[in-house]
Amino acid sequence: MASTPNNSSNPAPIPAENHNLNHQNSHKRRRNDWSSSSGNYSNSRFAPLAPAAAADVDIAAAHGSGNGSGRGVYSSAPRSLLDGRRSKLAPEFSGRRSTRYAAKKHSGMPRAARNTLPHSEAANEVLTYLYNAGNIVTNIDNVLISNEHRLWEIEDYIYMLKDFGNTGHLLLAERCYKFIMSKSNERVAKGKLTSAMIGTLGRLGRIVRAIDLFGKSRIEGYGMTVYTFSAMISAYGRNGRFPDAVNLFMSMRGLGLVPNLVTYNSIIDAGAKGEVSFDVVVKYYDEMLAAGIMPDRLTYNSLLSVCASKGMWEMAQKLLREMDGRRIVRDVVTYNTYLDTLCKAGQIDLARRVFEEMSFKCVWPTIVTYSTLMDGYAKANLLEDALLLYEEMKLRSVSLDRVSYNSLVSIYTKLDRFDEAVSICREMDGCGIKTDVVTYNALLAGYGRHGMYAKVRRLFEEMKVRNIYPNTLTYSTMVDVYTKGEMFQEAMNVYIEFKMARLEVDVVFYTTIVDALCKNGLVESSIMLLIAMIEKGIRPNVVTFNSIIDACQPLLALEYGVHGSSQAIEYPNEQSSAMLIDGAFQNNPGEDRILKMFQQLASEKAGHVKKLRKGRQDLHCIFWLFQKMHELHIKPNVVTFSAILNVCSRCNSYDDAAKLLDTLRLFDSQVYGVTHGLLMGYREQVWFTAQTLFNEIMRMDSSTASAFYNALTDMLWHFGQRRGAQMVAIEGKNRNVWKGEWSISCLDLHLMSCGAGCAMVHDWLLNMHRTLFQGSELPKIVNILTGWGKHSKVMGDGTLKRAIEALLNGMGSPFRFAENNMGRLTSSGDLVATWLRQPGIINMLVLSDVLNHSQPAGPPHGYPASGY
Repeated sequence: MASTPNNSSNPAPIPAENHNLNHQNSHKRRRNDWSSSSGNYSNSRFAPLAPAAAADVDIAAAHGSGNGSGRGVYSSAPRSLLDGRRSKLAPEFSGRRSTRYAAKKHSGMPRAARNTLPHSEAANEVLTYLYNAGNIVTNIDNVLISNEHRLWEIEDYIYMLKDFGNTGHLLLAERCYKFIMSKSNERVAKGKLTSAMIGTLGRLGRIVRAIDLFGKSRIEGYGMTVYTFSAMISAYGRNGRFPDAVNLFMSMRGLGLVPNLVTYNSIIDAGAKGEVSFDVVVKYYDEMLAAGIMPDRLTYNSLLSVCASKGMWEMAQKLLREMDGRRIVRDVVTYNTYLDTLCKAGQIDLARRVFEEMSFKCVWPTIVTYSTLMDGYAKANLLEDALLLYEEMKLRSVSLDRVSYNSLVSIYTKLDRFDEAVSICREMDGCGIKTDVVTYNALLAGYGRHGMYAKVRRLFEEMKVRNIYPNTLTYSTMVDVYTKGEMFQEAMNVYIEFKMARLEVDVVFYTTIVDALCKNGLVESSIMLLIAMIEKGIRPNVVTFNSIIDACQPLLALEYGVHGSSQAIEYPNEQSSAMLIDGAFQNNPGEDRILKMFQQLASEKAGHVKKLRKGRQDLHCIFWLFQKMHELHIKPNVVTFSAILNVCSRCNSYDDAAKLLDTLRLFDSQVYGVTHGLLMGYREQVWFTAQTLFNEIMRMDSSTASAFYNALTDMLWHFGQRRGAQMVAIEGKNRNVWKGEWSISCLDLHLMSCGAGCAMVHDWLLNMHRTLFQGSELPKIVNILTGWGKHSKVMGDGTLKRAIEALLNGMGSPFRFAENNMGRLTSSGDLVATWLRQPGIINMLVLSDVLNHSQPAGPPHGYPASGY
């Protein structure tokens, strides 16, 4: 198993005056990095990295290996779960799209887990009669009356009430509850029945009725029990009212009710469903342990749910170790929740292993398991792998539900396989599962993503004809599709229809409009819309801010206070920011700002008016945006990081970029502090701190790691920190950030940024130069893969491709693009060898820092200070 790169295997760069001391060993080490054959190297590049290695240790510990008993790998001290958190970098930094917990999307459908409450054999038969009675009150009452003598006293009715909650039958639940309550005079029995009914109402989203019933039961005396209070706490939690659940929980002791395991499980689960922070929920777990109440599987499953919404996969592993240490067996809900946590965190390889482990442990996957994993694969763009899961589901005879069908529709549209997407819709109808608004939203997004606007229009009208009413997400999707296609009149018409439908504007809708404004150069208008969001009480998310930050174009110089301190900047407030708005978008009282924006864009597109762009976006906007994020407790993610570094790269001076990064340390000292330090030039302490950050980045998913390294190397390369960019790129290579073929004969750059790619070309060519210096020959053919820019405006003309071509042509290299491959630069080994042997080539290949305020620039680590 590969270990985490450390200072012995990947030492910090050595200053120029000391590098000769270790030149021989370094020289040999770097040759081995590149000269391994393609086959051998592939073995090493798929070896587990630091995150996977840590994960393997955790899984082994969770299975009880290493200590014989499974105990001793955790501490049950009250604060144990908050101790030893490995990463200072918050999970939110990954920037992965936040989605609903997969199991929630199956609500309203029969649960995978059976209803195991105690009941008589007759209860199942009566349930069937009641379901067959339909929604006819007389029929329901007749079934209850005619079968009263066959049922146990209250256990059968509690069993049926829970089943009605699981299957979404409110009327059956209400008639059954009313019937048995009229027959029972015992206070304890009434209390149990009422607790079950409150739980059912909470599960069905009828929180007002649950509150009324809870109040009535307290007044009449049979609701003053721990179980009734626990049921009400759970109902609050299921309906997103965690503060109310906390208030009720806090009131219990004052009423003489001591919370028990059921109560604590209810409040922890309420926190999980309310998606509150783990630190808040774990306090109730600590309190439970301090009271001598031992947790059970429900406790841990709820705690895992908190981890799932935040992608806290390492904390989830710690919980699993505790479960095993307490001899609590994992069930399918435990595994489903853990899988969802791993998928949210981008730990797809580990999720695969956990999925395989389920069968080994005789825990059989359910539809929720498959849907969770399919969703995770789709988010990681592993669409074919998601379809393989679909095939496995069919082999295992796992019946699909609406959620899994809709996921398949979305996957097929992303793969341009629209015929199969339509086929899945037909299969849904054939199974009695009607296509719904989620199905149409997936189709609209898929067709829109590929510019099939006529099909989008037909589908949008078709869903309304079929009485499938568009929701806010539908309209957001339509606006997004049309604005990206510069069809502003159509987007305006959709917005007008949305207003007529009187639907609530949410953060997704606002963010879609903000993104459209930014992509059309209306950054100041997007800031005004952001302010409007906040004024309306709609909390923007990190995606909203990222769109604006990425669109900001800094001025020539950064304005500072009289003392020249970055802390002297005056952040704009809402009133001063309102003065930034484009003249064409100034609003009179009562005017619809969004409608006016669409009208202006439509007029510009039609050529009726000239484009009005002031272009006055300066670095003050960045500071103001970060101030707002700080006030709203919105944490920057890796996309924010990339956007900020893009802004830095657009600065016209090194000093402006340095001052910007220095100021942003107030918001995130670790990420931006390291970035600022690297921009200022190599220093031993800076590199040591950077190594710590690199280690934490590697605990996140691969897309986050590559985005981080790409943005950082791009900025360093842009500002002439070529040696620094190469150091960072080599770190990324050694940590397997970029997947691809890496050998002396082939350099795969297609996942790299321009800065990282250029730095690695220098490193690769220097290794070839070293190989020739040692008397070895180069392969017959050598290749550089740049990719062909499939996401570029001009097919086959990617930014990386142009940058690498310009770099190689500028050095006079013999590499040329292959005739049959738009993204492959190739040359014979003999031509490259002849070129590399030319005098002066080595001086072009060895990189140095142009701007370095800390010490004189030296050669990159492992390279000689002069030619061979």
